[in-house]
Amino acid sequence: MFDYAILTWRPGDKAARGPLKTAKTILKRLGLEGMGVQPGLEVWGSSATPPSIWLSPARDGLIVGGVIGRPQAAWIAEPLACARALCRDVWGRYVAVFRDPDGAATAMLRDPSGAVEALAWRCEGLTLVASDLDGLLEAVPPAELAVDWDHLGRVLVDRLALAGRCPLRGVLAATPGTVRWMDGAEALAWRPADFARQSLDDTEETRRGLVEAVDKAISGLARPGTRAMAELSGGLDSSIVAGALVRQSTLTVVQWLHYFVEDAGADERHYARAAARHLNIEVTEAPKATVGLDLDALSMAARSIRPSGAIADAHYDQDIAARARRLGAKQLFTGLAGDTVFLAAGGSLLAADDYWRRPLWSVGLAPALEIARRSHKSVWSVWRQAQVARMGFRRSAPAGETAHLAAKLRGLGPAGHAWFEGLEDVAPAKARQVRHLAQQLLVSGRTARGQVIEVVHPLLAQPVMEICLSLSARAQTHGGDDRVMAREAFRARLAPDVYARRSKGDLGRHYGRAVAEDLPALRDLLLDGCLVQAGLLDPAVLDQLLATQTLIWKGPYREIVEAVILEQWARSWTRRLSRLPRPAFAERLVQEV
Repeated sequence: MFDYAILTWRPGDKAARGPLKTAKTILKRLGLEGMGVQPGLEVWGSSATPPSIWLSPARDGLIVGGVIGRPQAAWIAEPLACARALCRDVWGRYVAVFRDPDGAATAMLRDPSGAVEALAWRCEGLTLVASDLDGLLEAVPPAELAVDWDHLGRVLVDRLALAGRCPLRGVLAATPGTVRWMDGAEALAWRPADFARQSLDDTEETRRGLVEAVDKAISGLARPGTRAMAELSGGLDSSIVAGALVRQSTLTVVQWLHYFVEDAGADERHYARAAARHLNIEVTEAPKATVGLDLDALSMAARSIRPSGAIADAHYDQDIAARARRLGAKQLFTGLAGDTVFLAAGGSLLAADDYWRRPLWSVGLAPALEIARRSHKSVWSVWRQAQVARMGFRRSAPAGETAHLAAKLRGLGPAGHAWFEGLEDVAPAKARQVRHLAQQLLVSGRTARGQVIEVVHPLLAQPVMEICLSLSARAQTHGGDDRVMAREAFRARLAPDVYARRSKGDLGRHYGRAVAEDLPALRDLLLDGCLVQAGLLDPAVLDQLLATQTLIWKGPYREIVEAVILEQWARSWTRRLSRLPRPAFAERLVQEV
């Protein structure tokens, strides 16, 4: 992710002068430079990796970031209509900002991939739209800036609550694919349900379209002449990305990287080596750290305006950053989200899609029988769950460990999301795919590696998401076979061992040991922390949860790490806001005049 800041104000507005001067001072201190100035508008970015800037013909808006396509053909005056046209006609990694006739920002669009953060707030006469810049918010804060403890509680229940909201009052955040107005309203510009409703079959044409979409994504996101790194996990998804990367003549991959653990259930080196041999590349094998969580490194999440969801493995984060510096690499390609976009098999909802919108008597037990066989469930349980889902009685998303949450939070349902609009008319398995995609896009935020190298997730690029959403669940899985359509579409690029593989390395024990090793520090951090004091965590249950025997038998590692990240974030912002002197910009202006 590149850093940027867009400063807008109404020319001649004296209330903007003080915060504008302060903001520019902070941006210079952060190493950013002014990159395009006109009355009432300044765009700031890093000189090392300057973002592209596109100004609309009428100067009523701009786009910051990489846009593939012709935005000038899609740009019209009304923000929502313009945003929908942009999402239809262009794609990339960008944020668009719309301005009123006087020059001030009125709304922002975050592209559907969510690759670029979009935060906004007002400080007197100045409106800012920016990435997650450490220190800028405190320098020019909104008047109502405060920790939103109620919203932080919702985040503990379901991380999707972070998608379109920030747990700091006064700061607006845009959900990917939506327009966020500066008054807080939000509207969907890119609607996943429109694609998921198409329910295309597995044909030669759709397979060809899937391959073309992945190649298009990597070709569009790769920066020509750039030195890059790429992850090669040994799984299907990273192998598909690698197979497309080796076809890019404009990009030099200086390291294909595989992290491994010395554990029979998690060691994937055999598959990574097979993939490397098949593609005629050399893979670098790096052992994953066997020490604790590294709480000091995890504390980087506390520097973010929004809690970072990309830093759960701090050792990995630090190692990638160090390698990127040493190799001079500027982009890192991953296979993140392949399980979701290509549709990993499993679950009775696949059968529900076969029965979707059809009379009960028109389809027999065959779909349920096929899925039951693959998922090792009884055919009657699959059939029953499928019928319940097809009739509209859909279960909420599976909850994680919630016993450690305060009683007032345990009764809360899953968070809503802008992408859920229209899903009532979408087959159940595809609706679940949309939810999982929304969760994948939360893997963003400030990280050590993100400060050094641009992290690229090509399988979350808009063209790939659109075609994968357009395919029916049966097309993608043939009735429960894990990502089978993607396997067949990319078969020529896959090592035979990777093509045939259906298992996946389980890192649960690895991360469980990391949590257990830091258990005393975790207990000190959480039991005496802000989340307990705010009444969001139950200290008695948390005390039992943070016990060695509980970790052995239940292993709620993900919930513990998420609580740690939110605790560090809450502590940091509580301290920072307590020290914050509200700048009297109006008084300064009077003195200057």
